[in-house]
Amino acid sequence: MLRFANIEIDNDRYELRRNGVKVEVEPLVFDLLVHFIKYPNTLFSREELMAAVWGGRIVSDATVSGCIKSVRKALGDSGDKQLYIKTVRGRGFSFIGDVSQDPPQSFTAKPASTHKQAKQTEPSLIVLPLKCIFGTNDISIFAEGVVTNLETILTRIPLLQISAQASEYAHLDIMPTARQIREETGIDYLLEGNVQLMDNQIRINIQLINAKSGFRLWAGQFGHSMNDISGSVDGVIIDILSKLEPQLNRAIYHSVCTAEGSPSARELYLEASGILALKGWHLDTFQEAAALLRRSAEEDPAFALAPAYLSLILALGHRVGLLNQREQTKAEAIMAAERALQLEKMDSTVLGFVGCALADLGLVNRSLPILKHAIELNPANAQAWSALGSAYLIDRQLKLAIKHLARGIDISPLDSRLSIWGALLALALMQNNDLDAALAQAELACQRDDRTYLSRVVHAAVLLCCKKPRTAMTVLNDAYRIKPDLSEIEIDSLISAKLGKQLRALATQS
Repeated sequence: MLRFANIEIDNDRYELRRNGVKVEVEPLVFDLLVHFIKYPNTLFSREELMAAVWGGRIVSDATVSGCIKSVRKALGDSGDKQLYIKTVRGRGFSFIGDVSQDPPQSFTAKPASTHKQAKQTEPSLIVLPLKCIFGTNDISIFAEGVVTNLETILTRIPLLQISAQASEYAHLDIMPTARQIREETGIDYLLEGNVQLMDNQIRINIQLINAKSGFRLWAGQFGHSMNDISGSVDGVIIDILSKLEPQLNRAIYHSVCTAEGSPSARELYLEASGILALKGWHLDTFQEAAALLRRSAEEDPAFALAPAYLSLILALGHRVGLLNQREQTKAEAIMAAERALQLEKMDSTVLGFVGCALADLGLVNRSLPILKHAIELNPANAQAWSALGSAYLIDRQLKLAIKHLARGIDISPLDSRLSIWGALLALALMQNNDLDAALAQAELACQRDDRTYLSRVVHAAVLLCCKKPRTAMTVLNDAYRIKPDLSEIEIDSLISAKLGKQLRALATQS
């Protein structure tokens, strides 16, 4: 038992009491508090807290700050008072309470989990400084901004570790090879490139390299107007990430699939995530991914991403009829969502998955604050933006639905998920009577995945509203090509019973 002021912490029972009254705290918040108390008057940087409490997993500054805020709230402290947790600006945080132990020998930090320790094979990446070829000081500053933004936003890829050692290579005359950097840092992938000025345009060349083999996995060239060099780099960053992320996810997926030995919980999660990102959201991929995520959750019951992603897959499958046994699927989705929230409430990815799942299950009022929190923790979380737009669509808040879905699509990687999100955006635009924009989005959604029937059902509905019944029938037939057993429930759950009935009437006439 640990005591200070009016606070008691029972480390064996995982309980915190203030003035004798139990205070509910999330497991991660409790772990952070215990870590602080174990080392009173010791200054910890954010990176040191990530290593100690998050197991070295890279999380956003907002996640760390939010967790510290929750610790303070549990103790009756605040950022203004700083009675127990002191902030040292620019350096970190320390615990300044006077702690007693009873008995002293009983103090042992509770392990994060008691499950069998599995091998850890989380992918890692280093973003090297961009070389400036015949560049000015302004271009050098621009290049540094591109690298910093890439490092920050790439942390949205679950389990990807971004190396903090890139600065060590900033001023080298001769850059080591990818394999040499791997030997020095242990990273799996390397992102490098250069920036040059050509015809009043900044040209950025970037390539992704497998550090183990030295092979180039992907390369891209991007432009930015020299006239806007002092402005935002958001546009070029989004352009780079939209092309880079799918290639990086593809590399991680193939690496996991070819790894030797029994897969760890994290490898199973990465495989499931890769299947959906690379192969699309279909009945077979849903079933395959769900099976992998169930195995992942069994392998490591404390790993929150597995039940969170499982809840999303099951809930969306339930909403659009992609999975059978609807009531059983709904019950499992809710159970998985609740389990994920018990394990982790400060991770943007987990909250984005769970919030989307709850919305798809019809629990919109509960999902909205969860999804807003996910975006607050990580504004680059494209999935959370799109999920929030989908929740607003279910809630019939069409303008908000359009705004958030469009934002999610704009900042997302160019992979098969855009077919689903684009179909939802088209649906929102159609319901808002913006038929021209709805038609454009529906056509684009179909273009992005040849195996998704959802986008084709929405496209057919938009065409019907545009008074193009023959084209609507052709598109609907394409949906039946993809899913011959497409049912009335599946159609109506997407576009409404009224439009579904009209489409089926066309089929009867033809």
